[in-house]
Amino acid sequence: MENFKKIKVILHRGSNQIGGVCTEIATANTRIFVDFGSPLEGEGDQSRLDIDGLTFGAVGCDGVFLTHYHGDHVGEIPRIMSSIPVYMESTARKILEVQQEHKKSLGQIVWATGVKELIGGEPVIVKDLNVTPIKSDHSACNSLMYLVEGCGKRILITGDYRLHGYYAEELVKTFKNLGKLDLMITEGTTITRDSCYSHDEKWVEQEFAKINKKYKYVFLLTSSSNIGRIAAFSRTIPEGKYMLVDQYQEKLIKIYDADQVERLQSCKVLHTGNNLIKKAEKLGFGMAVRANDHFQRIVKNFFEKYPEKTCLVYSMWSGYKDCPSIKKMLALCPDEENVKIRHASGHVTKEDLEQVIETIKPAKLIIHHTAADKRNIGKLILPGDTELVCAEDGRLIAL
Repeated sequence: MENFKKIKVILHRGSNQIGGVCTEIATANTRIFVDFGSPLEGEGDQSRLDIDGLTFGAVGCDGVFLTHYHGDHVGEIPRIMSSIPVYMESTARKILEVQQEHKKSLGQIVWATGVKELIGGEPVIVKDLNVTPIKSDHSACNSLMYLVEGCGKRILITGDYRLHGYYAEELVKTFKNLGKLDLMITEGTTITRDSCYSHDEKWVEQEFAKINKKYKYVFLLTSSSNIGRIAAFSRTIPEGKYMLVDQYQEKLIKIYDADQVERLQSCKVLHTGNNLIKKAEKLGFGMAVRANDHFQRIVKNFFEKYPEKTCLVYSMWSGYKDCPSIKKMLALCPDEENVKIRHASGHVTKEDLEQVIETIKPAKLIIHHTAADKRNIGKLILPGDTELVCAEDGRLIAL
């Protein structure tokens, strides 16, 4: 490998599955990785990913750069050798640390404390590679893309992103100003999904407002890590009603609020301690809940006492409905009318992906973080000068 004159790229995992992505970029002198995640339950290759120089053998890695805090991108980080530096956006790192501390009793390793913090737009020089973190838009707040430059080549790794979030306009401007790219490695999570049923975050917030106006008690069932969604929900709580979360969610929201523009911050959020639910019962409330026993007891109580005044809003990917705990939560609703599905994906639609590629016009394109087969990927409408590279896990691509 010492004689390798060009820049090389290897997708160690992610060319034919969504979860567990791990991408290597290296020169003769430098070797970095972007993300090292865990596979999603029940998908593709579930085997342990071992990489010489990263997880075993002599240390042969100069850094691991994380796009965001979701487990399918960071879940295997505890397995890398301890002397290898890990980089992550500063607010996202704080959020990840709180998440890990919260699950410490369940055996979660708290490794986020040792992560080096990044700021969007401020490059990091790693030997002969220049790595620039770029602010992105995803359901995990403060997500990053990475522009990697070296050996006269420019590579963009997008991580997960979308053009229907609150920062879509800024992201479109970023794409327009990127300049010439030799390679773009982009997620393709939704290539096989029908985009005509997709919604944006502004639509979701508007729907929250309607629901909170109609029902006295509204429970929002969503991921605790989708903090922007919970903040949007809080902004739609009518005057005089409470916005409730537990103490863990409150910690996450405070970190989120400290780094957001005012229009996207949360509003009137209180945690449920000190018998606040009893006080809120008189005036009404909105509450962010998760599908655990604690919240199930609360939801069950209100549906039994106030079946016509209570509503559960399901705001997650539809596939999670098959999870036993979520099934149990949804089964508490006495009638279908009491359940509202209001969600916007964290991933770029097929049509928007084509728009992004047309804007950037990379010389080469790799689609990863996808379960789509080569036939579906081949249906993408691409600029005439862009070469689609059908990558395979473990295959070396030279630039």
